[in-house]
Amino acid sequence: MLGGGNPVGGGSPASTGNNLNYLGNHVYANSGIINVNNTDTPMLTFTSGAGYIVAKVQTNNASGSNDDIKYFIKFNGETIATWYFSTAGNHNDPMNPVYVIIPAETKVEIRAQNQQSSSDRENSAILTGRVYY
Repeated sequence: MLGGGNPVGGGSPASTGNNLNYLGNHVYANSGIINVNNTDTPMLTFTSGAGYIVAKVQTNNASGSNDDIKYFIKFNGETIATWYFSTAGNHNDPMNPVYVIIPAETKVEIRAQNQQSSSDRENSAILTGRVYY
């Protein structure tokens, strides 16, 4: 447990993986490198806790390929946002934030799909935010 009595996902305040990590009134999730091909690929999947979260999501295609990548955010299985990048050169800088408010007790999925190739392309997703109780 760290400040405020919130659990730290994965047992470490610095980690990658599908979990949502709590640090006091803040949350983060780092996917690490995920290989995305032409199937709908999960990058982050978690269920929010008791408070609602004001969050920023950033995605990045780190492969350097010119493949088109489509990203999705789903709440409880319903797509609430999508964005599409037409070439890797347009978004290798992960500063393309999408802002969301995540209700309490909501299953959140951030997913990606390569629209042009069945080859694996390295992608990542980062979520940072603040929890309000």
